Amino acid sequence: MPTLTRHDNLVILKLGIIRFATSLLVVLITNVLNRVLIVEYQTPASLIAFIFAFQHLATPSGLIAGFFSDKLKPTGRRRTPFILAGMGLSLAVTPWFPTWGLMLAAAPADRQLLWLGVALFSLFGVGTTISATAVNALLVDRLPRHRRGTAMTMVWILTLAGMIVGSGCFHYLFPGEQIHHLQGIFWLFTLVAAVITLVSIRGVEIPQPVVRPRPQAVASLGRCLVSFGQSNQALLFFGFLAASVFFLAMQSFILTPFGGEVLHLPVGETTKFGMITAYGTILGMGAAYWRLRHPAALGDIVNLPIGLGLGTAAFALLGMSAWQAQAAMATAGLWLLGFAKGFYNAGLSHLTMRLAHPVFGGIFMGLWNLISGLALALGEMAGGFFLDHGLHRFGTPRLAYTAVFLLEALGLLGCLLLLHLLQVDGYWRQVSQNLGLPLLSGSDRRPGDSTTRGAER
Repeated sequence: MPTLTRHDNLVILKLGIIRFATSLLVVLITNVLNRVLIVEYQTPASLIAFIFAFQHLATPSGLIAGFFSDKLKPTGRRRTPFILAGMGLSLAVTPWFPTWGLMLAAAPADRQLLWLGVALFSLFGVGTTISATAVNALLVDRLPRHRRGTAMTMVWILTLAGMIVGSGCFHYLFPGEQIHHLQGIFWLFTLVAAVITLVSIRGVEIPQPVVRPRPQAVASLGRCLVSFGQSNQALLFFGFLAASVFFLAMQSFILTPFGGEVLHLPVGETTKFGMITAYGTILGMGAAYWRLRHPAALGDIVNLPIGLGLGTAAFALLGMSAWQAQAAMATAGLWLLGFAKGFYNAGLSHLTMRLAHPVFGGIFMGLWNLISGLALALGEMAGGFFLDHGLHRFGTPRLAYTAVFLLEALGLLGCLLLLHLLQVDGYWRQVSQNLGLPLLSGSDRRPGDSTTRGAER
């Protein structure tokens, strides 16, 4: 089994640090700007959720960028330009968000400001999607198959670390109410992220042949989509993916406003919410990874149900904390939610890899990214819409937030039922028959490949 060189490990670290820099920008938008607009400036949550969600509707840009970078010669630098272009676009638009936000708060009914916000968030989403796609593609280029999972886990951990550090810096460097200094804070974070990116990008891609040979046969896009559409197990998987991402995302843009409106916490304190969930996610991913190290192979089966079960409990706890306006209970719910996301991420990644195959690997992952991205955007918008509807119906923030959190808990229970109905063996029988190919399997092995499945884990 080939081992990674010191340079390979350094490349993994550098790519993770680039994603760390991206998280510094994301935390300003997700954990700071939306809270300020909804709580301090009383901008409708549904409007903010609608505009903010457009960053996730840029998911198809990753497919396009990946396609064009694949067409470049593997002996040259084909991923680095896309990493720089994506990060450059995100960095270029980030400092303008506070100015736009203040203008929108002053005139929330202005259609021009609404579409300006849509344009800004779309550009930001295109930039982050392109850079993330190129980072993951570079890992595939550089690393042998059985090492990519560990490498991507490290990149993901550093991505979460960026959320933690970004939230921590805002909390400790700018304590209390800092809404009048948002412009300077956004410029500072942008400059720091730019420096980190430029320093880390050097030497990540040395022109050389790719590690992974191209599959001998590749199914066409239309044929694969028809095959998935005719397979009830494939539809069940993608339905589960969309539903679970949707219900987990509903809280994304209402958690920090919840801390302000119900718990009456200052901006600096609610920014810590992102740190808590990120810490919990890292712990959950670590626990899930520890389970997968055991040869009994039960860890890969139970991680996803554990994540959904813990998520249900977390949203129930957050609902109780909203009902009783208890900050300590909310903190416990946030820790539990982060832990649930860790198990969910690990379990979903493993399940996805069991359903992918070199014959249609690129199409499958592209469809996976598209569905999850749309579900994420719709979930975030739905959270804001349901919150505004609850405020109108119940007349009090406590009841409105309680209703949204309990709806998420019920949604995850439904996702557990969908997961129970999914049969991996049935999926492969249906997809193989629809494609007119010999029975496929989730293994990446091809004739002449001597790598064992145990080694691939």
